[in-house]
Amino acid sequence: MAISKKLEIIYHNGQPDGIRSIRRHLSTMTTYVVPRTLLSEAKKISGVNRPGIYYLISENDDNKIAQIYVGQTRNGVGRLDDHNRSKDFWNKAIMFLADNKTFSLDMISGLEAHAISKAHEANRYKVENTVNPKYEIDEYDLPLIEEVYEEIKFIMATQGYKMENSKNILNENNTLHTTRNGTLAFGIYNGEHFDVLEDSEIDMSRKCHSPAIEKQRQTALENGNIVKKGEKYILTMSMSFTSPSSASMFVIGGSTNGWTEWKDKDGRTLDEIYRK
Repeated sequence: MAISKKLEIIYHNGQPDGIRSIRRHLSTMTTYVVPRTLLSEAKKISGVNRPGIYYLISENDDNKIAQIYVGQTRNGVGRLDDHNRSKDFWNKAIMFLADNKTFSLDMISGLEAHAISKAHEANRYKVENTVNPKYEIDEYDLPLIEEVYEEIKFIMATQGYKMENSKNILNENNTLHTTRNGTLAFGIYNGEHFDVLEDSEIDMSRKCHSPAIEKQRQTALENGNIVKKGEKYILTMSMSFTSPSSASMFVIGGSTNGWTEWKDKDGRTLDEIYRK
């Protein structure tokens, strides 16, 4: 049975997309969500100068992560001043800060290295960390680091950000596919979002009826997220969509009904699985 979790959220300027602090019940770590435009205002918040790790995020038009950078800080939000001057890509920072006694310097360094490694493994977005930290995590510290990272991953998910590769949660029962026009693609659906998985084939011969989805395909092609291999176009990273239909349109082109297009191993459509 799943364990219930309680979160407390403070909206510091009274806006749902403004500065937020998030804390899980009984946790010693607090999360701060700081839009770049409100960085100066965030410095006035109590507790925001503690040590921890942070993510700098650039979102696409669908509010999904397009680019990400992971770093460590010993003085909380103060570390972001350097990035505000030197890095243009980000529009939001999410900081995970804890009491000094909870996050030692070794713990912060190990957590940063672990988070960077996981960001690369996710293969969901461009990771701006071009060099992995040369830090060897002690085997006795690893269980605690993994435990803290699981909490980070959970908090990020509550903000709409998936931090792991969809293939890590795949099994025969939840994998969906389409073979329309000889194009083989795979995906998973969680009731809210549909993920088209890396290595799926994309039919670029037919334009989408939706200009927004077609623009997304062309951008993915330009960025190398879709590459041509022989006569096929292949998706090189998992991509998330707000509906099964937008996912199938991205894969097949034209205008499609994802509820009847995506099928499980037994040939049942999403419509049959979820609606009947």
